[in-house]
Amino acid sequence: MTTEKNTISEWLAVSQSAAKGERYANFFKRVNRLLQKPARQRAAVTITKLNRHTKEGDNVLIPRKVLSTGKMDHKISIAALEYSTTALKELKGSGCEILDIKDMAKRQRIKLIV
Repeated sequence: MTTEKNTISEWLAVSQSAAKGERYANFFKRVNRLLQKPARQRAAVTITKLNRHTKEGDNVLIPRKVLSTGKMDHKISIAALEYSTTALKELKGSGCEILDIKDMAKRQRIKLIV
């Protein structure tokens, strides 16, 4: 199930349970710390930054909002806390797979972009 805006409590629950697991425990502990920061300290990530720091087929987790500045020229799998409407259109238009945090936690080789 993909939604345009996920709840912070859902993300915290998934990251806390994943942090107790064997796989990627430190990764999800870091995600949990980032999510507990106030919203003002969680700056947004642009599509330009995503395009620059990822490559084809990457799994990307963003504990922030994705904004539509820029163009995406390759396909990635992405889970973000929130998307602007134009960013969501741009990502879907470029063939990116929009995932929920629960689905992303099951994947391997996840990149964290903050």
